[in-house]
Amino acid sequence: MNNDWATEYGNQCTYELKASSASSASSSSTNSTALPRDGSFASPVSQKNGLTAKELKRLSLQSAQSRSFGKGDYGVDVTTQAKGFKVFYPGTYNYSFELPIDHYQLEVIKLQYGSVKWELHVSVILAGIFKPNLHGMKEVSIVRLPDPMSLETTAPISISRQWEDQLYYDIIISGKSFPIGSKIPIAFKLTPLAKVQVHSVKVYVTESIEYWTEDKLATRKDPERKILLFEKSAGKALDPTWASSEINTLCGGEPSAQERREARGIAQQRRNVEASRAHTSPEPLPEPTTSLLGDLDLGLEGLWGSTEIEVNVQIPTCKMMIKNRDLRLHPDCSWKNVNVYHWLKSSIAGPHRLISTCPHTLT
Repeated sequence: MNNDWATEYGNQCTYELKASSASSASSSSTNSTALPRDGSFASPVSQKNGLTAKELKRLSLQSAQSRSFGKGDYGVDVTTQAKGFKVFYPGTYNYSFELPIDHYQLEVIKLQYGSVKWELHVSVILAGIFKPNLHGMKEVSIVRLPDPMSLETTAPISISRQWEDQLYYDIIISGKSFPIGSKIPIAFKLTPLAKVQVHSVKVYVTESIEYWTEDKLATRKDPERKILLFEKSAGKALDPTWASSEINTLCGGEPSAQERREARGIAQQRRNVEASRAHTSPEPLPEPTTSLLGDLDLGLEGLWGSTEIEVNVQIPTCKMMIKNRDLRLHPDCSWKNVNVYHWLKSSIAGPHRLISTCPHTLT
């Protein structure tokens, strides 16, 4: 890149010459075997590298220039001659470098009707007109990550709503942006206002993709994809499908079998006492039901209270998406030809299904 080379073979070069022990550019023993920058050769060099005088003569620039060429021909490529040259002895040369990318550049995107890819192209210019230059290309992945210190992406989202006069619920999502393959912390607080049942809690993510032509005259919007990320049903253990997710009930919730028997026994005793006072037959207990809020139908004051549940919802990982293409998600992006955005939806199923939605970013 410049004339101030740190080593004989350029900056940040680690090399190992053939027929010599492994060494680095900073090693004094290896530097003694390197060619001077003017391209001249010395006898110690040929001895250490096992090159004969004939081979050195063939490699030298003077040998290339002494050949016969027609009018207008050159012994060395014009571009190479203008820039100078360096002889590399047989061996392995490793160069490490960093390439800054502007923040506004697009990340890698691979959609059905649009894509953005990054390629690293390398050219090696060789001296001599009969030596073709070398070209290589490798596709690289560019991933955009949100700033972990940005309040815009780490600030929690809170949803508080009331369904008629039956249930009041709070949903708190700890963040607005999450990497694909990570987990989304969600906290549910369900406060019953009447004898209501909650049969299940579900979490979905929806993905919407829009395409535009260059002239903005035509657009295409794919059907919205809805992926179930988590489901907890009352009276059932967590399905193995959601084994990667985590759930923890802080207070309230479904009672255990022992707690349910004790609660029904207390409720039966209370009804017997009330019936004896009124000289009537005791009212029968309601049939056992499964509800995430517990047995509110028993009418015990101690069972009335909020149910708080914390869930770490697993976003599909790369391995999960490879096994099941229906789980495939794409990162959020917004540019002139493609828009990809996501919504996180939570469903509380009781007598009627309640759905709360909020926008989220997947990276």
